[in-house]
Amino acid sequence: MSSIREQIVEAAVDALTTDRPAEIPEPVRTRLVSPRAAQLPALTVYQGREVVSPMRDEKAEERSSRGAVVRRALDLQIEVVTLATKSGDPADKLADPILCWAVKSIVGSGTFNKLLNDPADEAGTLFDYEQSKEGSFCRATMTVRCHYQSKTDDAELIA
Repeated sequence: MSSIREQIVEAAVDALTTDRPAEIPEPVRTRLVSPRAAQLPALTVYQGREVVSPMRDEKAEERSSRGAVVRRALDLQIEVVTLATKSGDPADKLADPILCWAVKSIVGSGTFNKLLNDPADEAGTLFDYEQSKEGSFCRATMTVRCHYQSKTDDAELIA
């Protein structure tokens, strides 16, 4: 069995693969090498930060108790890398429809079924730009926040 966190990441990749229009690139899970210009546009799913919080208040100042269940907030990073076209379309303009489709596929579709406490939330998007001899690039990274809970001592069990 895999952790709830891993199941969430797998569900996100599946959602971005299912019913994918031809103009949307196939998603890759955790790309470690930046794609080359010939591989663009590129779509990648990464695990980001996860915050773990107790379900109950601390018992005393000097001692904390998480209890049997913890709340978790996992930030999924959905990254789109695009290259400006020679005809003048800027790279960020080319990233936008891919990001919009990703939001619909992940946030708007009930992708995570019973894994999450609440529907996934789009938490923000960061646009970074690069210039190279190959052209102007945009790296747009959308954060999708996923709230769930698990057993304190077993991240594979939904609590």
